Amino acid sequence: MILGDSLAQEALAAGSKTAATVDSRGTVHLAVTLPDGAIQHFERPSAGTCADWRATDLEALGSGFAFNESITEQWGHALTLVAHISLT
Repeated sequence: MILGDSLAQEALAAGSKTAATVDSRGTVHLAVTLPDGAIQHFERPSAGTCADWRATDLEALGSGFAFNESITEQWGHALTLVAHISLT
């Protein structure tokens, strides 16, 4: 499993809260709060498909990581569903 898929899997399995936004360029941003309070971010271009999601920043108390990891279509589909629900 690639790193992006692992990050998506962990966020979707353990996440307790989600928030999705769309910026002025149409990019979809999804933030998932993990049990320890860290927030894993994902994004997809406006015209993107389920295969275009990327795992981006992980914010944690006192630390963080910057990712730019691709996510396969399988996990991207799940992120798309969560983002859609969060936006409605």
